[in-house]
This record gives sequence, structure tokens and C-alpha cells, in this order.
Amino acid sequence: MTSFKRRKRTKVPWRTLIRGALFGLLALIVPILLLTLLIYLGWLPESAISVGNTVIKVLAAAVAGVAVGRAKGSWIIGGLAAVLSEAVAIALMSAFLGAFTFSWTLVADLLMSFAIGAAICAVILKFGK
Repeated sequence: MTSFKRRKRTKVPWRTLIRGALFGLLALIVPILLLTLLIYLGWLPESAISVGNTVIKVLAAAVAGVAVGRAKGSWIIGGLAAVLSEAVAIALMSAFLGAFTFSWTLVADLLMSFAIGAAICAVILKFGK
């Protein structure tokens, strides 16, 4: 009979993950509300919605990655924080609207958030102080 060695568990830095997700969520919700206000007041056309949403999502994922990178978390935690902030924002907006519809664009947005958050975090860990 062979003996199996128990693998050592890796601890997940929950505090860093949640902190990064909260910063990313804040960087996502505040500009979306500002964009909504500017469109409502007529200062921006409705055609600015898609471009504005994309720019805001990219910046929010980058903010989540920066928050994790400055806390010396790993690049994968930076990506997960960006995905978590995006997922919470989607859940909040779906709850506010009262409906949720799945689309492959949603999956692409989550993958994009992970890639940007992880990349920004990795750059900060590599070149940051």
C-alpha cells in the first residue's frame, strides 16, 4: 500500500482580493453614473454609451489590478479582483433592472477584465516599488 502525501494548502489573500474588487467596483459604478447623467442632461449623445462602457470597464479592471499590485498580491489575484468587481456590478445592475440575460459578450467582458487586471498587477509587481 502506498502512502499519499498531503499537499500543503495555499492561502488565498481574501483581504487583498476583496479590497481590489471594491476599488474596481467603485471605479466602475461612479463613472457609469456620471456617463448616465451626462447622457440624461443631453451633453453626450446616446451613441456614446457603448464606447463609454468599454472605456469604463477597462479602467475599472486596471484599478482593481493596481489595488492588488500595490498590496503585493499575485497577478492571478489581480485578475480575480477585476472579474469579481465586474461580476458584482453586473449582479447589481441586473437586480436593479429586474432581469438578467446571458450573452457571450458577458463572458468576453469577464475574460477581458481578468486579462487586464492580471496584466496590470503583474506589471506593478515587476516594475513597481
